[in-house]
Amino acid sequence: MKKVIIIGGGVIGLTSAYFLRKSGAEVTIIEKGEFGMACSRGNQGWVCPAIHEPVPTPGLVTESIQMLMKKDSPLYIKPSAMPQLSGWLTQFMKHCNEAAFKKGEEALLTTSKHTLSLFNEIQKDGVDFELHKKGMLFVFLHEANLKKKLERLEAVSHQYGHQKPEYKNQQEVKTLEPALSDEVKGGIFLENQYHIRPESFSKGMVEKLKALGVKLYSNTEVIDIEKQENQITSVKTKQEVFEADAFLLAAGAWSDDVGKKLNYKLPLTAGKGYSITITNPKTEIDHPLYLGDLKGGITPFHHAIRIGGTMELSGKNVNIDKKRVQGIRSAASHYLKEEIKGDTEEEWGGMRPMTPDGMPVIGAIPHLDNMYICTGHAMVGLAMAPVSGKMISEIILTGQTDLNIEAFSPARFEKS
Repeated sequence: MKKVIIIGGGVIGLTSAYFLRKSGAEVTIIEKGEFGMACSRGNQGWVCPAIHEPVPTPGLVTESIQMLMKKDSPLYIKPSAMPQLSGWLTQFMKHCNEAAFKKGEEALLTTSKHTLSLFNEIQKDGVDFELHKKGMLFVFLHEANLKKKLERLEAVSHQYGHQKPEYKNQQEVKTLEPALSDEVKGGIFLENQYHIRPESFSKGMVEKLKALGVKLYSNTEVIDIEKQENQITSVKTKQEVFEADAFLLAAGAWSDDVGKKLNYKLPLTAGKGYSITITNPKTEIDHPLYLGDLKGGITPFHHAIRIGGTMELSGKNVNIDKKRVQGIRSAASHYLKEEIKGDTEEEWGGMRPMTPDGMPVIGAIPHLDNMYICTGHAMVGLAMAPVSGKMISEIILTGQTDLNIEAFSPARFEKS
């Protein structure tokens, strides 16, 4: 039985442990905080494979410069963080072109076709989490934006076999969601899409892993990694030394810090996202809403609604910028008849692991025989967790996977 240690207990680490254990490996997860309580805890929970795409898009550089100083914009780069981000931003801008975008889009959309079936498989296996199958509704204040998104989703459907989009006029979207304001001009509906409560998924996975015999260490930080030639032999925490046959780095936005201990240079930064979770809301919303013009979202859960969005590049920190939070509230207000109010509100900020080409890093770490990595999923970590966990488990245990993951290769940064 192969013994595997996973560094990082977010959704990627948890799902990787699940597939490794189901394939017969002996698995230990070491997490410096609480399991599933970092990047994914407060996100929208969308499982909508058709919208997966690289973050660097053609024309984004010009838009970024225009939005740089606007704290209420969907994308914000904090001026004080520019010096430390300069190298990453230089690489990022090189990927804001059509050729790079198409290559990344193909990899993500091909891989994500397995997303929904894997979530079904996990739920069928007894993992208890909040899962909804109500589709995704895109709503727009401007017809031009609606048309542009519709054309893209139609192309994705035709080329990659994803869900075919349905155009909805103003009256049709208001029939679907009566809480929408008169400013909404129309929308797009993707019927066979899911959304889940991220916290419940992490909790359900932890309970399942315990039942499967996975060893779980929370609030335990890896402080050193031992190796002999090209083999990792053990990882050290303040409490003890852990030995294994193979090691997986899945520490999210902090993966580059651990990578330095291996002399592996990973160009990773943290893209902060914000959300507001309102419990027992007075407003009724049935479907997750993609706010198409302002790049935000509204997601209904059992007894709660979550408003979220934004991308802030300000380095690694979980500070809550009130102006960014207000930007989310403001964006939502344009789409709804009235402000969402409830019993309590929780403001949250989380660190998304961002690579300069906007693609995950999945596979064997170069020049090491038994060290692997799975991180860099940006905004789609929760949605891609099952397929990523399955792929990396296959690579660790057999040396290969059926899916083409060349675009996700950890060695690709050595060429840049």
